[in-house]
Parts: sequence; structure tokens; C-alpha cells
Amino acid sequence: MEADFGAIETLIGQGKTIVSSDDASTVKWALNAIREGRTATLYIKKPVLQAILKQYWTPKRIEFAGLRPISAEQSAKVKSDFNIEIDGHANTVECPRCGHRYSTYEFIQQGIQEHGEEIVRSAFNFKGGIFQINPNQVPVCPSCRLIIFGGTYHYLYYDRDGRPEYACGATIVIVIFDEGLELRSD
Repeated sequence: MEADFGAIETLIGQGKTIVSSDDASTVKWALNAIREGRTATLYIKKPVLQAILKQYWTPKRIEFAGLRPISAEQSAKVKSDFNIEIDGHANTVECPRCGHRYSTYEFIQQGIQEHGEEIVRSAFNFKGGIFQINPNQVPVCPSCRLIIFGGTYHYLYYDRDGRPEYACGATIVIVIFDEGLELRSD
């Protein structure tokens, strides 16, 4: 394998860190980083992204996060307005002020406003996979401009072949109460 040290130096000059590791170590590191609350973005091979997501998105976590398939209408609107083909799963965050529902369309719209169209388009055209660990983006309601604190947008986008291409993983605390458990303070 040959490394492009010019590209590596450019990224390091921008304050980025480059790590090279075997696939199993990358998967383990990503899952530990989620649990420990670290923030990172991984640009990885799609099979590595798939391995991370297989372990991360358990049925309980999917249910708790409220992930649902992206509707055909939402995909068509994203394609029509942004010329980005999208499929996969996402949750919806409701604005507590106006009731607008923030999801995939709004996520892409906000990304374009904050980072520019070229960056967003490049992310969706990236040939590998992108995995955001504990992303710190905060949804902003496009209707009333309220910053939706506490509203976490979760997503798992697929490419045309059904392989994951862009996803997030965040620390999700699931508290399960046993009906027979009695809480008391002494």
C-alpha cells in the first residue's frame, strides 16, 4: 500500500488527525468511543461501516432512537430540491415551539446552510462510508429558527446498492424499569 503523504500533510496542516489501523481495531475503537462519549468522524470502507452499524444499531437502540424508514415522499423531495439521492432510516425531532418535524430534509438543508452545498454534496458522493460518533450538531427548526436542545437527530443512510454510506452513533442511555422493582430512599 502506498500512502499519499501530500494529502496526509494537508489534512494534518488543517488540524486533523490521520489514523491507520486494521478493520477489527477500527470497529472496536469506534464502539468504545461511542460508549465513552467521544466525538469523531470516521471516513472508512463501507464493510467497516457495516460492521460498526451491525453491532451498534441493536433492535432496542433502533426502537429507542425512533428510527423509521425514510419515506418515498421525503426521498423525492430531497432529490428534487437538493439533487441528492437518499434512502435509509432516520428519526424525527419535533420543534417544541411550532411543532415542525425535523428529519432528513431539514438535516441536509441545515448542513448546506452551515457547511455549504459543495461539502454536503461531497459527503453524499463519497465512495467510502462516513460515521459520525456522538455528533455535536444541534437541530435548528427551519420554520421558527428555534435551536432544538435535547433533540437528537439519528440517521442511517444507504447508497443505491443498499449499503450504509453515512450514519451516526451516539451515546443513548436506555433505562429499563422492572415492574417489581421498588424504589425507596432511606
